[in-house]
Amino acid sequence: MVQHQTAAGTTTPSAAGDRLVPAAIIGSHAVQHTYGQGFLVILPVVYSSLGLAPVEAGLIDTIRRLTGGISSMGGGLLVDRLQHYRALMLALALGLMGVGYFLAAAAPSYILIALAFGLATGAGSLWHPPALSILSQRFPGRRGLLIALHRASGSVGDTVGPVLVGILLRAMDWRTVLQLSIGPAVAIGGVLLVALRWVSAGPAGRGKASPGFREVFGGLAGLFRAGALPRLMAVAGLRGMADNSLLVFLPLYLSEILHLDPVMVGLHVSLLTGLGIITGPLLGGLSDRVGRKRVVLGVMGASAVLAAGMGLVGQGLGLTVLVGLMGAILYGANPILQAVAMDLAEGLRLEGSIIGLMWGNNALFAAISPLILGLLAQHFGLGVVFWYALGLYLAGTALTLTL
Repeated sequence: MVQHQTAAGTTTPSAAGDRLVPAAIIGSHAVQHTYGQGFLVILPVVYSSLGLAPVEAGLIDTIRRLTGGISSMGGGLLVDRLQHYRALMLALALGLMGVGYFLAAAAPSYILIALAFGLATGAGSLWHPPALSILSQRFPGRRGLLIALHRASGSVGDTVGPVLVGILLRAMDWRTVLQLSIGPAVAIGGVLLVALRWVSAGPAGRGKASPGFREVFGGLAGLFRAGALPRLMAVAGLRGMADNSLLVFLPLYLSEILHLDPVMVGLHVSLLTGLGIITGPLLGGLSDRVGRKRVVLGVMGASAVLAAGMGLVGQGLGLTVLVGLMGAILYGANPILQAVAMDLAEGLRLEGSIIGLMWGNNALFAAISPLILGLLAQHFGLGVVFWYALGLYLAGTALTLTL
C-alpha cells in the first residue's frame, strides 16, 4: 500500500491504499466464513461417527461460542490499545483458525475434538474487532455500507463453504478434510499481512496515541450509563441466539430427520445465507438513508414469519424455498446493529472494543442456545428448532421497539 510520510512522522494513506484496505479486508472475510460455515456440514458427520446425543452436539457449539466470545471481547480491547498491530491480528486470526481445525482432526476423543473446534472458532472470532474497526474508523461516511459489504463477503464464504465441504466429504473422511484446511488458512493469512503491513489507525486517528485501558473502560462505562448500548446488546443477543439455532440444528434436522446426504445438507446451509450476498449491502445502504431501527424491525418481523413457515412445512421443496428466503435476511440485522453501536461510539476511538463487545455479547448469548435447544430436541425432536427460533425473533422484535 503506497503511503506518504508527514512531518509528524505519521503515514497518510493514498487513494490506492484506500481502495486496497477495504478490498483486502472484505475479500479475506469470505475465507474466514468458508471455514466457519463449513464446520456446520462437518458437525452432522462427527455426530454420526461418534454416536453423539443432541446435547453433546450442542455442547460442541457452546464451547465454540464461549471461546469466540472471550476472543472477541479480549481482542477488541487489545485492538484499541494496539491499533498499529491490527494487520498482524487479522493474519493471526486466519492462521490460528486453520491450526485449530487441524488439531481437531488429530484429536483422539470427543472432549479434545470439542476443545480444538473451540480454538478454531476463538481464533476466527479475533478477526472482527480489527477488521471492522479499520473500516469504521477509516470510512465513517460509508460505515453502514462497508460493514454490510463485509458481512456480504462473509455470506460468500457461508455459501461456498458448506457445498465445498459436502463435496469433499463424498471423497474423504471428515478428519482428512480438517487436516487439509490448515494450508489455505495460513497462506492467505500471510498474504493479508503483507498487503496490510502499513495499516495504522487511519484518517480518524492520525497523529493520536492509542487510548489506554483506563480511557477505553471509561468510554465504555459512559456508553453503558447512557442506556442505549445495553438494550442494543440485548437485541443483538436474542437475534444471535435465533440465528445460531438455525445454523447449528437445521443441518442436524436435515441429516437425521429428512436423511439428506452431506451435499444436500451443504446446499441447504448455503441457501440459508446465500441471498444475503445481495440483500445485505442493500439493507446496510438503506439503513444509512432511512434509519437503522426501521430496517432492523423489518428484518426481525420477516424472520419470525419465515421461521414459523419452516416449522409448518417441515420438508420438501417448500422447506427449501423458505430456507432460501431466510437466507436473504438471516444476517441482515447484525451488521446494522453493529453500525448502531459504532454510531454510539463516534469520536471515542473505541471501535475495536465496541465490535469486540458486540461480537462477544452475541457469542455468549449464542453459547447458551445450543444447550437449551439440545435439551428441547431430546424431548420434542429436532423439529423444535423452528419454533424455538420463532420465539426468539418475536422477543427481539419487541425489544427493538425500545431502541
